[in-house]
Amino acid sequence: MDRTKGVSLAKGPVGIIGAVLLAGGILGLLMGSTDFGMDAPNGDVSGGTFLGIEGNGWTWLLFAGGGLLLLLSAPMHWSAKTMSMIVGLAMAAAAIIAIVDGSDVLGIFAANGMTMLAFGAAAVACLIVAMLPRVGRRREVVADRDRDRRFERDGQVERRETTTRT
Repeated sequence: MDRTKGVSLAKGPVGIIGAVLLAGGILGLLMGSTDFGMDAPNGDVSGGTFLGIEGNGWTWLLFAGGGLLLLLSAPMHWSAKTMSMIVGLAMAAAAIIAIVDGSDVLGIFAANGMTMLAFGAAAVACLIVAMLPRVGRRREVVADRDRDRRFERDGQVERRETTTRT
């Protein structure tokens, strides 16, 4: 039987999410704050806002870096799903830490309510896409009458001797 792998439901959405995150990160670096100062792990950092999302240079770099990783992994099913899971977990961790801290993520990434929402939305989208399967997998039967009587041994195809009982 020949198999077709089917169509990946993950590759397209991973590319789209990656493009949105990369564009948002680059635009945030250009239009928002480019301050790369940090006060890790317990200090507070702040940054400028772009489209309501507060971010410093590290915040925008997190968005752009996650988007770039997703875009680079999008052409193959397994890499798209794997990278979507990794980026989704990183964004979820950033969202949770920002919610607990209230104003930033470990004194590195500046965050306000909209930033926490953006982290959380990116995390949810990436984690959902990471669970998407392939669809349309088919098994096709190739007609070969003699296939059942052949077997492969030592790199050569031989015919099995069939015995009939009388």
